Amino acid sequence: MKLEAPWPGVVQEILVAVGDLVEVDQEVVTIESMKMLTPVPSPHTGRVAAIHVEIGGYVDEGAVLLTLE
Repeated sequence: MKLEAPWPGVVQEILVAVGDLVEVDQEVVTIESMKMLTPVPSPHTGRVAAIHVEIGGYVDEGAVLLTLE
């Protein structure tokens, strides 16, 4: 299952690592958009299988941030 960016912006924080278990609504990434920091919560419970972004990287809306198993 892929977690996608809900809006464009710059990745400021990655709050999980590969192998971590995440719960529904747990903040996993923080994106800066229009000078506002906004946390991106996980919509599902699962284990982080892959992280597809890096801190400081720009993401478009719909870009895959991470993959959950």
